[in-house]
Amino acid sequence: MDLTQICGDLYNRLFTVQISSPQLMVDYEVWTRIFESLPEGYTLPDETILQALKN
Repeated sequence: MDLTQICGDLYNRLFTVQISSPQLMVDYEVWTRIFESLPEGYTLPDETILQALKN
């Protein structure tokens, strides 16, 4: 497996709260695999968890 490091900001779309951290480098292959395995429109934390935390 190629351990290609890229800026983690490229995956901010996965998170409900998007915070830029340009210094954070992540493994491209790992995060692409995670992104591709999630349902379309899924965010972390997901809406079900957010609602449970509010109650």
